[in-house]
Order: sequence, then C-alpha cells, then structure tokens
Amino acid sequence: SSSSASTEVPPFRTNPHAGVRKVHLTGNYIAEWSEICRIGRVFPQLETLVLADCPLRSLKPTDAEGNSENAEESHKYFPNLKLLNLSNAKIDSWEDIDRLSSFPALNNVRLQYWPLWSRTDSMTEHERRQLLIARLPNISILNGGDTIGAVEREDAERSFIRHYLDKPETERPPRYYELVGVHGKLDPLVNIDLRPERKVKVRFTFEDKTVERTVDVNRTVSDLKSRLERLFEVPASRMRLYYVDQDLRDLGAEEMKYPTKVLYSYNIRSGDEIIIERKVKS
Repeated sequence: SSSSASTEVPPFRTNPHAGVRKVHLTGNYIAEWSEICRIGRVFPQLETLVLADCPLRSLKPTDAEGNSENAEESHKYFPNLKLLNLSNAKIDSWEDIDRLSSFPALNNVRLQYWPLWSRTDSMTEHERRQLLIARLPNISILNGGDTIGAVEREDAERSFIRHYLDKPETERPPRYYELVGVHGKLDPLVNIDLRPERKVKVRFTFEDKTVERTVDVNRTVSDLKSRLERLFEVPASRMRLYYVDQDLRDLGAEEMKYPTKVLYSYNIRSGDEIIIERKVKS
C-alpha cells in the first residue's frame, strides 16, 4: 500500500471523528465505493466529499468477497452529505444516478466527464441535463451554476416522460412511473406546445446570403433541410447545418448532425442563427 497519507483510505477500525465536515480526495486511485463507505464511517458528520478524478466504477458497494448482492446501501454512512463531486469518475450506468437520490441530505453534485455521457452523444447538453434533473428530485445544484428552479424542474420531468414514452417498458426506470404519477402520461405532441415559443424567427446564412425566416421548432432537421433546399438551391443531401445560439456565440456553432432530431431540442429562440455549408464532394 502507498505510504502517502493523502492516498490512504482510513483503516477499518478507526474511531469516528465527528468534527470533520469536508474531505478532498481528488486524484486518488479509489475504484470501489466500499472504500468510500469507510470514509463515511470515520467521518459521520461529513457534508462535503470531493472525489474528482478518482476512477470509481460504481456507487454500489461490494462486500468483503467482492459481491454487491448482500452489500450495504450506498448512502448508509453519509446521513449529512450535502455536496458530492464525482467529476471524471468511470461510472457508466444510470442506476448509479438513481442511487444518488437516496442520500438523505445531498443537494449539490458534479457529474461531468463520465463514460456514461459518451453513450448519449446524440443528445444536446440541455437534453442530458433535463434527464439528470428529472432523475434527481433531491438535487438543487447540478454541475455548478444556479439553483434548479421549479419551472426548469417541471420542464425536465415532462421531457423525461416523453423521452421514455417511445422506449420499451423494460427500459423505463422506476422514476418514469413516479413522474407519470405526478404529471400523467403526456402526449408527445400536445405538450410540446407548453414550450414558450413554437415558431421562432431565425437568420439563415449561406455564403454571402442571409435571410430571416420563421421556423416551426416541432419540425426535424431533415424537414428544415428540405425547406432550405428551395431557398438556397443546395440539395439537402449536400447540406451541413450549424446552429449558433445568440448568447453563446463565443462557444462557436453546433453542427445539426441528426436528421430526425426535432429542432426544439436545440433550444432555438428568435434571434439565433443557422449557418448552411455545402458539403465538399469527396
């Protein structure tokens, strides 16, 4: 074992230290949540636990033999934990997201840069955030930033229901049924109209030509390309579209790669811009 004090997890038989409220273990080689449970035993009043850049594979503890079936619950030793930073963990399952909702005091989490997110590449950052907010009813701050308000949470919960409406029942998590109990089964089309703007005015730029047009955000990227085909005389199959958010201009443009994606999922608002480029023949 390492002789470095910072990397050693407290040994099993240590008297609890009630005064400790914060523990930072950034960059330590800890892969099992059972190791983290020891920290909770030693520091029962812990409120802040920073585990950024630790290669944790799951929040499910294993017993001494390495089995997770009979192991204790993830949150058992963390009754007072409010902030948990798990950025850059190796977590790859939505079940671990659900485990976070059982920590009784937890309300602030950082969950960036997980392998799980590379499996959701076809989603925008906003859609991913909505799924997380809906799964974590107890969390009020997600990945830093402002407190999640009632409107954002309700919007996220409705999006979550819609996301799983067209999935097989076997793929629907327990949280889906809880939220259907709150909001009812949403019809995907009716509720889209709850969004603030259904028709938005967008600037379209192709080479040196810019035109402004009203766009129905319930249409898909593919529908939009067909419409632009007539406007700019570029075949839809040869067209690349890039979305520029007026407030996030510095972040550059986001390519609208997925033909079946509905435009509202990009959060397009009046005043935003879409740039059209002609694909170079290979």
